[in-house]
Amino acid sequence: MAGMLGVFSMVIVGVFALAALLGTGYVVDKSLEDPDVLLHVFVVGNDVIVTIYEGRRVNELVMLSLEIEGVTLPASVSCVPISNAGNGEICFRNACSGVTGTRDIAVRGVFADGGTRLLKMNTMKFT
Repeated sequence: MAGMLGVFSMVIVGVFALAALLGTGYVVDKSLEDPDVLLHVFVVGNDVIVTIYEGRRVNELVMLSLEIEGVTLPASVSCVPISNAGNGEICFRNACSGVTGTRDIAVRGVFADGGTRLLKMNTMKFT
């Protein structure tokens, strides 16, 4: 009886070890996967500049939209169409005019298939 309990315990430990190994491999693979669109967001004066670098869906990107926590931006400021196949710098002019305090800035991408995806979320301090 004690021998069966020992064998059963070893099988359970082996199953958990295998599951942990496969789970770790999945997490590593997902973290190294190419993102949809790789970009960088920064503020210059009252403008928000988004630099698009690369990504697996960068050629499908047709528009970027900007959201600033607690600020209602007009569509003429918050949405910018992408004309050069998703590469380069995009400027959201006067997007942070009058914004103060610490705010979350979100950049969403609109793709050719109509899908929308959150591409970047930053917290920035405005003075």
